[in-house]
Amino acid sequence: MRGMERLSKKLDFLTKHWAAFRRRFPSPFPLVSADLLMGKRAWIETVFETCNFSLILRGVGKFVRAGRELDVVAPCVITQWPGDHLRYGPTRPDGTWDELYFVYHRRAFGTFRSMRFLDPERPIWPIANLEAVGIGVAEFSALARCPEAGRFADRADRLAERLLLETWLPPATPTSRPSEMEKAAMEIRADLTAPPHPDELAHRHGLSRTTFRRRWIETFGVPPARWLQQARIAEARRLVVETTLSIAEVATRCGFNDAFYFSRCFRSATGLSPRDYRTTFRLERQRSVVTLVP
Repeated sequence: MRGMERLSKKLDFLTKHWAAFRRRFPSPFPLVSADLLMGKRAWIETVFETCNFSLILRGVGKFVRAGRELDVVAPCVITQWPGDHLRYGPTRPDGTWDELYFVYHRRAFGTFRSMRFLDPERPIWPIANLEAVGIGVAEFSALARCPEAGRFADRADRLAERLLLETWLPPATPTSRPSEMEKAAMEIRADLTAPPHPDELAHRHGLSRTTFRRRWIETFGVPPARWLQQARIAEARRLVVETTLSIAEVATRCGFNDAFYFSRCFRSATGLSPRDYRTTFRLERQRSVVTLVP
């Protein structure tokens, strides 16, 4: 938190409106505008026609949507969607907050949802990767301060997208201590054929069934049963490509007792049967087309 506060005090923007600039490499999420509001005091009450993300770097406040009042505690992200009537702003102790916001055209809303940058059930979420977000905010501010910022509009689009992604993802540091949910996930991955039941894992980690499920979804984005299915298919995809095991053996190793059911699940997840997936992506085939130039 203190790191984000120190960072926000060093930033300023020269370029705010990015839609005016031509893109050489169009992004699915072209920025319309962006700005950094330092010491924001005013409350906003309006119906939005754009799709917006506000990264709250410092401060606390309230966010009212559809009669539901939510707490805003930095560092976090609040979202404004097309057609939403919202009231939000900072509250005590000092009645201000620092906010970096990105504005996108309303037509981007569907793409953001389909790519899971937006969750209809979570208009606010905590920033997960503070270090990466802090670095990204500084990089974006440097672009915005450039007198020839139009030359870097493509980079601004991608950098804003990366910042939004980092708000969802945990830090990518192999040396960091895994969370309780990550430890539970490792226990499941250790034996996909007979993994421990979520209730058993909840008991091991001293959590109630409800709390375990809630924290699991907060960490991985899906319920435990769906995560297990995804983990099994991910391991199956790896084994199909990296080994010469038969499809039936792959199914068994990944916890599928019925090879036909495994094939249906595999096709549903990848769009290909296990055999076609192996033919398309097998490593031997890929290596055979590599030519070494002396």
